[in-house]
Amino acid sequence: MNSASPLEQNLYSFQEQPALILEKVDDAIALLDAEQHLVLFNQKLVRILHLESVWLKQSPRFSEILAFLVEQNTWSSEQRDRALQACEHTSGENQVIQINQNDQIYLDLYITSTSTGGKLLIFRDLTAQRRAQHDLADEVRRLTFLLGLTERLQTSDNLIQIGRFALTYLVKAMGAAFGDVKVIGGKGSDRSAGKLTNLISGQFIATHGESVAETMQQRLDQGVAYGQGILWQVVETGQPCFVEDYATHPNAVKEFRHPAIGQLGIFPIPSADGTIIGVLTLESRSLQKLQEAPQQDMLLAACRTLGAAIERAQSQERLQRINQDLELASRLKSEFLASMSHELRTPLNSILGFSELLLRQREGLNSRKVGHVSLIHKSGQHLLHLINDILDLSKVEAGKVDLELNTVSIQALCRQCLQMIQPRAERKRLALSLELDYQLDQVVIDERRVRQIVINLLSNAVKFTPEKGKVKLSVQVAYGNQLLQDTRPDESPVNLSTPYLCIAVTDTGIGIEAEKKHLLFRPFQQIDASLTRRHEGTGLGLALTKRLAELHGGTVSFVSQLGEGSTFRVWLPLNELRETGRSITASVAAGSPSPDQSTSSQAQDRVAQPCVLVVEDQPYNQSLIAEILEMEGYAVNIIADGQTMLETLGSPLVTARSLPVVVLMDIQLPNIDGFELIRQLKTHPLWQSVPVIAVTAMAMAGDRDRCLAAGADAYLSKPLNFNELIQQISKLSKSQTVSEST
Repeated sequence: MNSASPLEQNLYSFQEQPALILEKVDDAIALLDAEQHLVLFNQKLVRILHLESVWLKQSPRFSEILAFLVEQNTWSSEQRDRALQACEHTSGENQVIQINQNDQIYLDLYITSTSTGGKLLIFRDLTAQRRAQHDLADEVRRLTFLLGLTERLQTSDNLIQIGRFALTYLVKAMGAAFGDVKVIGGKGSDRSAGKLTNLISGQFIATHGESVAETMQQRLDQGVAYGQGILWQVVETGQPCFVEDYATHPNAVKEFRHPAIGQLGIFPIPSADGTIIGVLTLESRSLQKLQEAPQQDMLLAACRTLGAAIERAQSQERLQRINQDLELASRLKSEFLASMSHELRTPLNSILGFSELLLRQREGLNSRKVGHVSLIHKSGQHLLHLINDILDLSKVEAGKVDLELNTVSIQALCRQCLQMIQPRAERKRLALSLELDYQLDQVVIDERRVRQIVINLLSNAVKFTPEKGKVKLSVQVAYGNQLLQDTRPDESPVNLSTPYLCIAVTDTGIGIEAEKKHLLFRPFQQIDASLTRRHEGTGLGLALTKRLAELHGGTVSFVSQLGEGSTFRVWLPLNELRETGRSITASVAAGSPSPDQSTSSQAQDRVAQPCVLVVEDQPYNQSLIAEILEMEGYAVNIIADGQTMLETLGSPLVTARSLPVVVLMDIQLPNIDGFELIRQLKTHPLWQSVPVIAVTAMAMAGDRDRCLAAGADAYLSKPLNFNELIQQISKLSKSQTVSEST
């Protein structure tokens, strides 16, 4: 330390005027003679070492000064020994010792030998710099903690992990012996504070025993009921609470009434709206009170972050419960619809079947009765359409509908739809027209679903258009920017450059009032829902149309003017366009091989008098199916329950010659269901070659696959389409005859 030599040279010459030099020096100065007696000092030394000037003027030895500092607990004995050893050093080199006094003053002690054999001591106060360094390090640690806590909040859903990370840091930063985080659950007086996580230091356990810590742990695990403990004061007020002597506090929890407990601080953990949803408890052992600790802002920030984590976890838990409830409701709805489908289709099958049978045998009926039967049949068909609409909408909303995309002639599809709607339009003397973009024909769509969309739109247009009105169906290629001009029931994003297949139905009907437009496309909602409404329907057509369009990745829109008419448009994104005139190619198996001339007499008898075995428990359906099949030239045997059918499979009276050509198997049978009977039949050595048609009112998504997976060769849902039934029996019986002859 080169600056010491000039100072030393001038010290003796200015002993009579010390204030001129020494008192203006920023450092504390002490000059020792050869015997290490203090011969000169400044007031800065008095203040830093907390000494008396009167005593220092008596020239005490340096060892005496150090002994006094140790006695006053300002220096440690180790610091004293290092300073004495440095003063005894005679090599002439400067010595530097770092001193950390117990009063939080940090010094660098420079010791320089003088030319007279003494020592010049310069005490440089570095407290401000060291505290700044410590504050900076504390700030870095604080920011690192808050950053780590925020990162865990963003990337982790583990609330306990977030709480443990925060508590570990806070216990260390606040000098706490233990701490915990509790979450408030329940409502009103039924609330309780349950432990999220807690931490007890090893030193606390070693000092006070494991039994104390175990008792505290058990109490935390049980939770703290409303009104017990001081924490509820914090929950009610939202303000932290500090307790100096918890053991004697009247509201203290019994298991925590221990003399080892120091100062306790309970801090609120708020949610976003300020509601207290948790509390943080810390027990401090430092001399500084918790409410005066410099980490207060960091502690409050940690509580806010914990509040966000707890709130998010609670929201996720509520969302999970809601999803579970929704899944349960969806499952119950599906089960209800499946049950109602069966219950409705079974009697409806009889209504439609017998009315169709009467229409086929109309010779004995007069024109009035034929009209009555025809009305019964049409009403049954209408009821069937309503049932199908409900089931279709339920399947779409449940996500149980998969599109079957194929290349389809949109022009042919539109013409067919107009032909289907033509009779209804003629009854109201409506003018139907078709406008096609002849550059557009082949498109990739689900033909059945798009046909359903077009029929729904045309049916609505015919229904709401007065007599002698007009209905027009048009198809063209349009782009997303044209879609923005219409009213839409949703705000799904639209790509302005995307080409769409735009199917529009325009009518000159009654139009829609502006205040009722929001009801469109909602299930079971109708514009005219009054008791005196003039238009029938369930309000499912547009809702189903919207869902089917969305399944294609598209949307719906409309424009309407009250009293002037409406235009409804369906927008389906074009995945693939084909040139006009290109036809769809499909591989269709036609015809069946003729029986060989060497066919066995058994097969010939089977073909001559084909017998169909009907396994059906409903008497009406039994007689209906039997009469239809007998009209087609089949012999019919009927079994009414599953147990009888099972006994028939094992009967020794059944031979290969007496087997039926086809079995019509109902699925929902008494005693034993049709699935089990089909499986038994397909594993039976004698019966396994007999084709089985599953005939059932089960018409929900996946029912067909379940029937085929059980071994059925075909599937038909009730109400039966008798033409389809006869075609299936003919096809399967012919293939059975061929297989037996080969």
